[in-house]
Amino acid sequence: MIANRLIALFGLCIAASALPHQSPFSSISKAITDGGKEIETWALNPTGDAAVIRVKNRLQHELHLLAINAQYSVPSSYHGSANPNALYSFLDDQTFLSVSPTVEQDIWEVTTQELNYTVNPPAYPPSATSPVSIGKLSLTAAVELLVYSVQAGVLTLVTSRNGLILLNVVKRGDEWIVAGEPRSVKHDNLIYLLNLQGSRSSSQLLYQTHNGPLTSPVFGANNHIAWLSDDRKLWLSTGRDQREVPLNFDLSPKRIIFSKDGKAIYLLAPHNIQQSLFHLWTPSVSDTKPIEPVRIPSNGTIHSAIHVGITPLDHAHLIGVKSDQQRGEGKELWVISHSPHEDPTYNYENIRLTYFT
Repeated sequence: MIANRLIALFGLCIAASALPHQSPFSSISKAITDGGKEIETWALNPTGDAAVIRVKNRLQHELHLLAINAQYSVPSSYHGSANPNALYSFLDDQTFLSVSPTVEQDIWEVTTQELNYTVNPPAYPPSATSPVSIGKLSLTAAVELLVYSVQAGVLTLVTSRNGLILLNVVKRGDEWIVAGEPRSVKHDNLIYLLNLQGSRSSSQLLYQTHNGPLTSPVFGANNHIAWLSDDRKLWLSTGRDQREVPLNFDLSPKRIIFSKDGKAIYLLAPHNIQQSLFHLWTPSVSDTKPIEPVRIPSNGTIHSAIHVGITPLDHAHLIGVKSDQQRGEGKELWVISHSPHEDPTYNYENIRLTYFT
C-alpha cells in the first residue's frame, strides 16, 4: 500500500514538473484563427469512453459532454456556459471535477458533477448534474494543470508560478470530499518520490539534471518512468536505474505518451509543417541498438493524445486533439487507431469524434 501511494504521488509530481505535458488534462488553448468554435481544453475519463470539453465559441466559452464509441457517432451535448479559466479532471468514469476562479479575488472553487452517458445503442446525448462545491482554495497564482491520481486519491494543481498544490480528494459514502488541508510543494529540476503516509512528506531523490530542465516526464506500467532531457533525448527508468534510449531519430520530440500496457512509447514531435505521433516498442535494458521510431499516419497536426488501450479487434487506440487547417478543421477530438503489432502503420484509422469547426 505504501509503495502504491509513493508511486501515485510520484506520477503527479513528475507530470507536473514541466509544461506543456501530454496529459489530457493540460490546456491546449490557442487563438482561434477563424473566430469560430474550437476546443480549448478537455478531460478524458479513465476508461476512455467519455469526455468533458471546454469550447470557445467566439467570445463565449461552453461546456460540452461527449460519449465515445469509435464504431459510430454519439453526438456531443451542450451542457452550459463555462468559465474561461476552468480546468477539469475525472475522479472516476462517472464523476468529473472542475477547478474554477470565483468572483472573489484569489479564490478558486472545486466542484464535482455526475455524468450520465452510454456508448451502447440506442445511445442518447450525455448529461450531467449541477455542480456540487466540495471546497474553496485561496490561490494567488492561476491554475494551469490538473492531475488526479486514483490510486492515491490526490489531486495536484500546478500553478502559473510552478508551485504544486496537493489535495486529498476521496469518496466518503456517496459524496466526494476534500480531506484535510491543502499541501504546497515546491519543485525544481529534480524528480522526487514523495511518501504520503503520515503528517509529513519524506522525499527520495531519483534523478537530477545539471545541464537544464527535464521535460514531459510520464509514468508507464511496471514502474517505468520516461522523460526528455533538455536536448530532447529520451530517458527511461524503472525507479532503480536510468538510461538514455538510443534513437535513430532526427526530430525533436516534445512529449511522451506511454501505451496503457506499457509495451509501447509514442513520441509527439514536429514533422514537416505539422506534428505527428511516432511509435517505438519500450526497450529493455539489454537493447543497445538505436531504435527508429515509426510515424503513425495522420492528416494535420496532433496537439495532445492519450493511449486508452487495445480494442477487442486488436487495434491500439489513442484519443487526442488534432487540427488540419488545410481542410478547415480546427482543434477537434479524434480516435487514432493502428495495429499494435510488427508494423504499427498497418490498418490505421483516424476517426473524428467532434464537429465544432
